Amino acid sequence: MVIEDWALPFWSLRLGHSDLVFVENEFRLGQLMFTSPLIHALLAASALGMACALLSVFVVCRRWAFIGEGISHAGLGGAGLTWLLMLVFPGLDLPWVPYLGVVVFCIGTAVGIGWLSRHGKVEADTAIGVFLVASLAFGILAQQIYLHVSLKSPPAWDTLFFGQLKQLSGEYAMAAICVSAAVVVVIGALFKELLAYSFDPMLAEVSGVRAGAMHYLLMILLAITIVLGVRVAGSVLVTAMLVLPGATAMLLSRDLRTVFTLAVVFGVLGAVAGILLNTQYSFLPAGPGIVLTLFVLFLGAYAVGRVKRV
Repeated sequence: MVIEDWALPFWSLRLGHSDLVFVENEFRLGQLMFTSPLIHALLAASALGMACALLSVFVVCRRWAFIGEGISHAGLGGAGLTWLLMLVFPGLDLPWVPYLGVVVFCIGTAVGIGWLSRHGKVEADTAIGVFLVASLAFGILAQQIYLHVSLKSPPAWDTLFFGQLKQLSGEYAMAAICVSAAVVVVIGALFKELLAYSFDPMLAEVSGVRAGAMHYLLMILLAITIVLGVRVAGSVLVTAMLVLPGATAMLLSRDLRTVFTLAVVFGVLGAVAGILLNTQYSFLPAGPGIVLTLFVLFLGAYAVGRVKRV
């Protein structure tokens, strides 16, 4: 909202020039804050921040900090396959097709990493590294082929790497909320089993927990969350949302209830701060803003922990 010229004399009776400029800027900020794209971005980022924060506690306990990189970069391989198919079948050149490839490849990679690490064929970090470099190489190769043939960048190329929140649809925001709700429900229903598996898989299995099922369940939950998180933070930075909230919370408390609560608070706070920074300063992308906010919170928690020990 902008103060119309005819209203300036009326406002000038009550306010000085500097006050008038301040009021007009406040109106503009208020108008900006309640636009639909911003509401969609806040809802999506907050929901994903919550889901990532809950999963981050299990990720840190299992020492899976690297797994987000492997799964998220696998999405680039899936998008690469769809780009090549678009060249062969032009009818597939639609905005949503690359994301279908991302979903399939991310879930497939999560299951593949889970199978290799579960059956002891290779170590988990080795399996992650193999899938990461292969998917990244294939995706970049496909991008160059698409660029060479069609003389334009493939759809969703920038979004997959760095995230994109502009013109975020209400459907995407609803999907993010549904995924977050599903993660909360699953964790709540299987909390003891997931926790037992995360701390000691062998002991959990001896105690009657279906460790294999918990293993694959966590992998699939991570994959689905990462697929949606790529749109917010990009494949390069989405891993931070799956590590920093849980790591930060564990620096401040050893009580599990407190750890999960703090992780969710930090995850949502980082997501909202990144979105608001992007809104206020459009040249700053939201993904790095989210990650750096989480990093600052981590440094603050580390400093508080040091002070408590002294």
